[in-house]
Amino acid sequence: MPQRKMSARLKITSASLEKIHTAIDQDFDRHLDKCRAFLKLKSVSATGEGIRETAERIKEIITNLGAEVSLWGNPSFPIVYGRLNADAEKTLIIYGMYDVQPAEERNWISSPFEAEIHNVKGVGPCVIARGACNSKGVLSGLFNVLETIKTNDTFPVNLVFTIEGEEEVGSPQFEAFIRAHRKELQGFGVVDFDFLQDMKGKVAMLLGHKGIVCMDLVCRGGKSGGPIGTSLHGADIAWIASPVWRLIHALGSLTDRKENIRIPGLHEAVAPPSKTDLQLLKNLAQTFDETAFLKEMKSRRFKYDRSGIELLKKGLYSPTININGFKSGYTGSGTKTVLPRKATAKIDIRFGPDLEPEQVVEHFKAHLADQGYADIEIVVRDAYTWAKTDFSERVVQKMLQAFRLHGIEPEVWPMSTSAAPYFAFQRILDMPVVSGGLGHGGRPHVSNEYMSVTGLKDFEKFAASLLYTVATE
Repeated sequence: MPQRKMSARLKITSASLEKIHTAIDQDFDRHLDKCRAFLKLKSVSATGEGIRETAERIKEIITNLGAEVSLWGNPSFPIVYGRLNADAEKTLIIYGMYDVQPAEERNWISSPFEAEIHNVKGVGPCVIARGACNSKGVLSGLFNVLETIKTNDTFPVNLVFTIEGEEEVGSPQFEAFIRAHRKELQGFGVVDFDFLQDMKGKVAMLLGHKGIVCMDLVCRGGKSGGPIGTSLHGADIAWIASPVWRLIHALGSLTDRKENIRIPGLHEAVAPPSKTDLQLLKNLAQTFDETAFLKEMKSRRFKYDRSGIELLKKGLYSPTININGFKSGYTGSGTKTVLPRKATAKIDIRFGPDLEPEQVVEHFKAHLADQGYADIEIVVRDAYTWAKTDFSERVVQKMLQAFRLHGIEPEVWPMSTSAAPYFAFQRILDMPVVSGGLGHGGRPHVSNEYMSVTGLKDFEKFAASLLYTVATE
């Protein structure tokens, strides 16, 4: 069979990529300024502040690349949907998020939406901002790369952008968006870029995410005791039960003192690691630096008395319950003795194969009822399921090649403890998803979130490498 000729437009050479890397070096000061300007845009999905304005800005950026762009769904929380046709042989789908968590913490070293540069111990100069690490810094870096390619070369692949503004509140529109465009969303695979380099330079590549269910638990005074309609004087606890204690005891029934989950049905439904996963875990255990990991987590020990592959299996494949917040009564200065009439806890449950959100909620409700807490109100806020990509998928192998172009062999994590709506691509489109990238960031969801300045440049070069690598045979 005669070999098909590739047009000069589509022929990818190492010289093309080297030219882009050089251009990134030369223009990096401007790239950093653009990233900081992007981080100054407030886009807090919990409150809606700045969401529409940020979506409009992203639409403008992608349009300027030469793509067709629209805003889909809820006008207040739109998904940015763009298609950049480069007449290339392959199409890559880009998943991203432009929303961030609230930044109400009081101990920021500079305003969370000023994106100032500070020195972070052990890292060096870093941009301090909400979203710097998770994930607007990543998104802005990718846009810098694409603008550099547009100026200096032709795009090596066609690109489809699926950038949402509600990831931090459970991606409520994303599944409907994917279903509405399932005939159009075809391609080589899906990439979710991220800063996945630790403080020592070690890099992770993620093939899966746990599912998540976020719930509010509300305990009020009523038939089970406690004040009704109004809080009481603290002395009245001699006669009247406390909804606060009741909720605390209900929460205490969920785990033992080692935080092993006591809810029947959750552990039994979880699938064990596959043969491929076990091999990846064995490889990972050889390079996983437990001491460095704890240091980066700012912790002294793991909560489980395990190490190596057994620690990894427990952390990555077992369900977890986290109490995100607890609210009740008086928390101001001084003393005020009250018996609150209401207590609320925010929790999340994360889970892997083969559990589903509906099963998690069902088992959770059954457990509370069995323990005598059926009166506690359960409000499911957000939920989506787990996702896994096979190591053999071509998009995974292309990302490995891109890392190796930079002289790096990444740690391959078959699962991660975080959650993202990858299931929509995998279950609806049968499309593999992989997450990775150079660059270091830290402290997502808490004060003084940061990204390394030099890490941003490394990330941009890696993103360019991946795009050009995907374009090759």
